[in-house]
Amino acid sequence: MSELQIVNIVGAGDLQQELDIEQVGRDIAVPYSEYDPSNYHGLYLRPVEDGPLITVYRSGKYIVTGPSSLEELYGTNEKFLTKLGELDGVGEFVDTGFAVQNIVSTAELDEHINLNALSISLGLEATEYEPEQFPGLIYRPAEYPVVLLVFATGKVVITGTADTEVARKGFEHLQSEMDFESA
Repeated sequence: MSELQIVNIVGAGDLQQELDIEQVGRDIAVPYSEYDPSNYHGLYLRPVEDGPLITVYRSGKYIVTGPSSLEELYGTNEKFLTKLGELDGVGEFVDTGFAVQNIVSTAELDEHINLNALSISLGLEATEYEPEQFPGLIYRPAEYPVVLLVFATGKVVITGTADTEVARKGFEHLQSEMDFESA
């Protein structure tokens, strides 16, 4: 059985001021910038080519998606705030309340899984399995505030928490429940 690998972290902050995001999109010097209000009301920015995506809203709220480490998340946030602070009329940002909102990780169970049997053994009240709708079993253990998506191949996606330790414990809980059932 494998260790957790972080594949995406979502963070969010609030600049505490309204922005002219059309102007910000024109003025900010980043490799990628897109604002099309007929398609979506947010401004998309990438401070680093092929890096995390920042979505900025007129309200001053923003979301960072795509980093695979906390260091990359916070580094992207700092680069964004620095570049934004360099624009005329925007100013410096001290505390945006920036925080991790969600961490998505993956892990492997190293075996094929009978999802019908697993849904029964984990308890129907804690699982959802409708293969016609979604190919994985959705498991919400009562003991941990996480959601585990378990696939027949043995791949597991862990989401729904902002804490890597909670994600790890949720996965270990799934492993222990499966070990108990196979014993």
